[in-house]
Amino acid sequence: MPLYLASPFDRAIETPPRAAPPGQPTPEIALPLISPPGNVPVLAPTLVLLPDGPRKASKLGRHFADLWYILVKAGAFLGAIYLMVLGLPLLAFLMLAGGDPERLFLHLDNLSAHYLAADHARRALFAGELTLGFFGVATFAAIWRLPAFLDDVAAGLSEDRT
Repeated sequence: MPLYLASPFDRAIETPPRAAPPGQPTPEIALPLISPPGNVPVLAPTLVLLPDGPRKASKLGRHFADLWYILVKAGAFLGAIYLMVLGLPLLAFLMLAGGDPERLFLHLDNLSAHYLAADHARRALFAGELTLGFFGVATFAAIWRLPAFLDDVAAGLSEDRT
């Protein structure tokens, strides 16, 4: 479904009950000039009713709708990749433990004890390698999922390319 059909700016305008019948243009309704007690004339808001039927989306509006669609889809794509990457160490430790929660926490306790016993230089080296590994796995996951993401985004953009 194209995004511009679902945006609040491009939906059909509801006709108020006192409007002209369908197919007839609806007249403009303007409120008169109001003079408050301070004798400063204030123009009351003007309500203009449009004819029945859906409005055509402007070219600029379609471009903004497509831009926001791409940004939202890209954010969801990157969020899903990083959630997968952060879940991989848990899966690895769970596989090492054979699915047993006690053994999982035993492995995690062993890792944390070695980390706390290490000096500052080794902790920094481990953190740097871990960060580099996470970014590498995230990059490979993004490259692997990119064609499906691009096909999904292309299918969701507005069809009117004029």
